[in-house]
Amino acid sequence: MDEKFNNLSTIGEKIAYLKDNGLELPNIEQFNNEWDEKKHRIMTDLYNYPDRIIEYEYTDENGEKKEGKRIEKLNRIPLAYQKEIVSIAVTFLFGNPVKYTNNLEDTAMYDAFLKVTDKEKIIFIDREIAKANGRFTQCAELWYPVDEPNNYYGFPSQYRLKVSLLTPDKNKIYPFFDDQGNLIAILREYEKRVNGQKVKHYDIFTAERIAQLRDLDGKFDLISDSINPIGKIPLVFYQFEDVEWSKVQKAIERLEEISSDAGEVNKKFSAPILALSGKVTGSFSKDKTGKVLQLTGDNSRAEFVQPPNASESLANEKEDLETILYKMTNSVNISPEALQGMGNMLATENAAFLFMLPHLKVMDKMSVYIPALKRRMSIVKSFLQLMNTSFRNSDLDAEPVITPYIINNEAKFYEMLMTVNGNQPLFSQKSTMERAGVKDVEQEMKDIDSDLEKKMSNDLL
Repeated sequence: MDEKFNNLSTIGEKIAYLKDNGLELPNIEQFNNEWDEKKHRIMTDLYNYPDRIIEYEYTDENGEKKEGKRIEKLNRIPLAYQKEIVSIAVTFLFGNPVKYTNNLEDTAMYDAFLKVTDKEKIIFIDREIAKANGRFTQCAELWYPVDEPNNYYGFPSQYRLKVSLLTPDKNKIYPFFDDQGNLIAILREYEKRVNGQKVKHYDIFTAERIAQLRDLDGKFDLISDSINPIGKIPLVFYQFEDVEWSKVQKAIERLEEISSDAGEVNKKFSAPILALSGKVTGSFSKDKTGKVLQLTGDNSRAEFVQPPNASESLANEKEDLETILYKMTNSVNISPEALQGMGNMLATENAAFLFMLPHLKVMDKMSVYIPALKRRMSIVKSFLQLMNTSFRNSDLDAEPVITPYIINNEAKFYEMLMTVNGNQPLFSQKSTMERAGVKDVEQEMKDIDSDLEKKMSNDLL
């Protein structure tokens, strides 16, 4: 425990100390504005992207011609690349559920841990964690027991172990580390509604104690202060340096400018424009089909004006920006248009080369996620040892395995292997069922045999 923090006498001093010495909070307002396409500069910055003032003529009720002005809204086209970049990153990181390999012969604790993760739907929590990290740069998962008699984990228990995701948009999280990088304390600041009013609450977590407070008219009201039963802070804290799109924010804004400018051009020139020169008899002012214009004079002519096409340099700029966008974020364009015609590339080992950049990003992030997942295992193990006395001397020694997601044509791959193998089976029935995710393969095979016997009996009858 940090000696200075431990020597603070009041809760207020500890809260102030953790705020002053904890990690810097992420810029939530900026990240939210960049994340929400409705708040992009192209939508909100009326100084750099103003609406146009149009002058027009009209005839008043007295038949006099007058001039007026009106505002014509600018074509504003926001592009939600930020959401796409984060979504792709989450898919490649946790598209395949994290697997835990057991290193011990005794599987009781390991089995209970897997049941905890299954009950809490941890495969979806992992995806939400990755999304929060990509969007806000940090988040935390909080583990806590609740009164709920059950047999969820392979033994009778009075408590259920639950997990909550704490994101920085709703929680201010102040972790405090010592000089050796050990987590000493975490302060959580959040708001709860009490009698219809928002009241600021604080939770302080240390290895020894857990305290809950609320702010009542500027004074701290202690709700609870209890011994930490597991002897370790029951939170897993995640932090990254930047949001997923930080390197390409300016490129996204430029793409929005190009798309909006193209929309303005289309709005002006989408309707046919007929240019007339010389003396013209007749007009198209009335809504009649088959109208005839009579042109007189040697130099009279009528022709449609061709709308301007986007310059080649502008089209190249847009293409280059999109390439930069995916390259700088170690991402990949997985839209149907981009993947069209890549059937062979997506089969077998070719897909690994195609998606090398997002896979390299997954490998880079493992330096944060693997230690965090091991801390999760340690926290859950400590709670299980309290919930089941037979686990007091048991250990949980497992290795979390993150497998980057890969889009491949597995059916095509196995079809090729079958052809090479002379159309002979590649897997036994048991292996095939295991690959399909059947949990109790033996029982499932018995059920299938029983169904076949019944069918054969019915056929004989």
